[in-house]
Amino acid sequence: MKTNVFAYLLMGLIAMSCGSKKSELKDGPTTGTISLGVDESFQRIVEAEKVAFQEYYHYANIKLQFKPENEAIADLLNDKVRGVVVTRELTDAEREVFEREKIVYRSFKFAADGITLLVHPSNKDTLIGLDQLKALLAGKQKSWKSIGSSRSGDVELVVDKANSSNIKFLVDLFGLGNSGLAVSAAGSNKDVIEYVKSHPNALGIIGSNWISDGDNPTSLGFIRSVNVMSVAKESSLPKAEFYQPFGYNLALKKYPLRREVKLILKESHQGLGTGFVNYVTGDMGQLIVLKSGLIPLTRPITIRQYQISQ
Repeated sequence: MKTNVFAYLLMGLIAMSCGSKKSELKDGPTTGTISLGVDESFQRIVEAEKVAFQEYYHYANIKLQFKPENEAIADLLNDKVRGVVVTRELTDAEREVFEREKIVYRSFKFAADGITLLVHPSNKDTLIGLDQLKALLAGKQKSWKSIGSSRSGDVELVVDKANSSNIKFLVDLFGLGNSGLAVSAAGSNKDVIEYVKSHPNALGIIGSNWISDGDNPTSLGFIRSVNVMSVAKESSLPKAEFYQPFGYNLALKKYPLRREVKLILKESHQGLGTGFVNYVTGDMGQLIVLKSGLIPLTRPITIRQYQISQ
């Protein structure tokens, strides 16, 4: 009898132990609540993915925190979010934090977009080379005439935030320091568009997904209120070598300011973060990427050329 009692107690302790382990895993691939940090440039695309995912999985709740890229990654390192949507991989110093704490992270590329340059609708000089853009950012050139434009006055370079992924991409591309850049911060990608609409000498810098969804009335309203610049690797190239940050040019990597969007996930179990990644990189998630005017990176796309007769 004593043996039976002891056996029951042992079985009860094992059951309680198993139950406590299960309770620690409060989310699964399609259930639970997690937070993701999202670079503000990708607010529209990630919101669209989240809405579609949660409409399909009703017990999933993904909280999105929009902030500059470096702040989002800092939150990931400090365990404030489960994952981040950004444009860069972790630095050596950031990876060391995970390695020191023996935490596994995974990185998934799921879309390509571009840095878009906007000007006022009255500005018809919409061609710019990377050499000219670098000179403007570094403060070596200031006026429109200095970059070959017929427009008078100085160029007003405007970004969303001083530490956003948009300006960091250009700083890294051109090898510029973070200090002394000839730019002003408007506050958000939307604010940049609004500023360009009302300032004839402005040159705005945003992520292309804000104006690339042709089915979205907001995107259509934005793109109709500004002019999108065409960019070439060198200002001396012929006009045919200048490209805009949309579909065909992004897919074939012709646009010089193309970048890739990735989701970095810190999750040791098959949780809601994994489920969301599987959705975003799967067929439905990649269709949302394509519909938003970005380029899917995990599913093949077909490019067709048509001859249009006048």
